[in-house]
Amino acid sequence: MVRLQFSAARRLRQLEPILQRCLQQSFSTQPAQSGLIKVTPKVSLFTDKVHIKVQGLPSKAKVTLHAMTEHEWRRKPAQFVSCSHYVARHSGEVDLQKDGSVGGTYTGVEPMGLFWSMQPCPSGPQNIRMVVKNVERPVLYKLSVYLGHLPLSDLHMNNIQHKPLSALEVERVVMPSNVRRIPVKEGTVRGTLFLPPGEGPFPGVIDIFGLAGGLMEIRAALLAANGFAAFALPFFGYDDLPKTFTELTFDYFENTVTWLASHPSVRPGGIGIIAISGGAALGLMMAWKCPQVSAYVLINGPGFHGLMDLYHKGKLLRKGAMLDISRCPVTEEGQVLKDGLMFSEEDFIPLWETDVHLLTLACDDDYLMRPDMGDIHQKLYPEDRRHLIEVVHYLGAGHLLEPPYTPHCRTCFNTVFGQDLLWGGYVKEHAIAQEDSWHRILNFMNKHLPSSS
Repeated sequence: MVRLQFSAARRLRQLEPILQRCLQQSFSTQPAQSGLIKVTPKVSLFTDKVHIKVQGLPSKAKVTLHAMTEHEWRRKPAQFVSCSHYVARHSGEVDLQKDGSVGGTYTGVEPMGLFWSMQPCPSGPQNIRMVVKNVERPVLYKLSVYLGHLPLSDLHMNNIQHKPLSALEVERVVMPSNVRRIPVKEGTVRGTLFLPPGEGPFPGVIDIFGLAGGLMEIRAALLAANGFAAFALPFFGYDDLPKTFTELTFDYFENTVTWLASHPSVRPGGIGIIAISGGAALGLMMAWKCPQVSAYVLINGPGFHGLMDLYHKGKLLRKGAMLDISRCPVTEEGQVLKDGLMFSEEDFIPLWETDVHLLTLACDDDYLMRPDMGDIHQKLYPEDRRHLIEVVHYLGAGHLLEPPYTPHCRTCFNTVFGQDLLWGGYVKEHAIAQEDSWHRILNFMNKHLPSSS
């Protein structure tokens, strides 16, 4: 018996080098490269598409792709996440430009689905909105691939640990390094001017957000990346501006138009305005009263001035429409405001008296603004002036129409009303609207603003 034990031990020692080589070969071919995720390009503009692939998977393997980005909502950290389920080809590859997701936060062939289908992390605060506050920093996304079809909740439960086959961080740039960001505090004008690379002059655009207040720069920075001298215009709750929108005067907006139109980096001959929601009414007043404006994009806003009386040089310029809060029900998702504005056709601003080209974008599942506003406005245009107005409807999209691949927000807290507001929309339909509207906006401004020629 003793001789047999020593013989076996000696035999094992002889086999040990062979076993080690086998193990090394096995490990070298499996763990590091299995399910390798690739993104091209790894650094891209926020509104550009990327190409995502996973290679080195077992044939016909079921896998989950996962995306996560850290963010801030009302000065607190938050995460936005998404996932999708794929079945690898015989070659062990998944290509998001060709292959369809069979589950997760989106389905079908959607090359950018991991970005636009993001939602608040299941383990964190809900009903929040992804708002890019610092445009000089890229938005970082961590992409991972897991074996098996895993629900989003499993990937974010503290008591369940899943190890990814591969992970990669990608950057989505809002403000490219060759775009110049210039804070402005000249006379009464406040905001940020973004200039494209080069000497210029460039077509000028004023960009206005809604009644959240403060300074929002993301759209202006992206416009500059597309060749526009874009001015992000706050109108309350920023610097030394009024704390509420009820204290506004038209003088501030008139001065801003005069300042940008005469800026040496802006082409003479007319500037554009883009505005959404409550800011859209103010943008409409600017387009009507300021002869320097030649093109206006109105996003989910009224065709009349709303909510407060507007004064100019100490005199009443326009009465504000009344909001009947009793007609604004509070649902489980948030308050619905779209039927609360009291107006008549006489309240609509006669922009047809000018030569301003107007593009109205209306989302049909908007619970803040009635989606037929643009249609009413268009019918009021005289027949010989209707070539100046275009109305585009987006079925299934909600109020917060933002740059493409921004996660959809159906409801979130609004500081002005002090509670959750229901913005509406459905994830995929809203994503389609955001991508289409962005290209429409760029084409519209390029068409109707002075060109270099």
